[in-house]
Amino acid sequence: MKKIFLLLTTVIGTLAFTSCTNNDDRVDNDTISEVFEVDNVNFTATGNFRVTVPLNPSIYSSDVILLYRLSGSTSNGKDIWEPVPTSYTFNAGTANEENLKYFFDFSQDDITIYLEADFDPLTRQDFSLNQVFRVAIVPGYFSQTVNTNDFDAVMSAISAQNGSDVQIEKR
Repeated sequence: MKKIFLLLTTVIGTLAFTSCTNNDDRVDNDTISEVFEVDNVNFTATGNFRVTVPLNPSIYSSDVILLYRLSGSTSNGKDIWEPVPTSYTFNAGTANEENLKYFFDFSQDDITIYLEADFDPLTRQDFSLNQVFRVAIVPGYFSQTVNTNDFDAVMSAISAQNGSDVQIEKR
C-alpha cells in the first residue's frame, strides 16, 4: 500500500511540475500604443538645429518611437505625413545643389529631432520653423508587423490594436 501511495504521489507531483511553464519568449500584446502631436517646432542656430521633446511618463525600454513630419496636404485637405528620417535635395543637378535632412533618436525619457543641412537651414524657413511632428509610441513587436513608412497604415493598426479610434493629443 505504501508503494502504491508513493507511486501515486510521484505521478501527481510530476504532473504538477511539468504543467507549469516559464514562457520567457512571450510577446506583450496588451501594451496600448500612444500617438501625440508636437507643433510649432522651430529649429534654430541657438538650439544647434535640434529640438528635444520630453516623454512624460517615460516609455518602456521595449517600446519604439515612430516619428512623422507634416509635409503638406492633399487637394481635399487631408494631411500628408512623411516618416522621419527623410531628406530633401534642392536645385538637384546644379552647381547650387543643397541637401537637408531630418532625423531623430530617442531614449526612455525623450526624443531629439535634428535638422541637418549643408546650407543655413534658416534660409528655408518652410523646413526650419513652425514644423509639426506626430510621435507614435508602439511596442517593439508592433513596428515589425506594419509598414511604418505609411502613417495611415500605422494609425489603422494602432486603432485595431487599441480597439478604438486613436485620440491624438497636442503637446
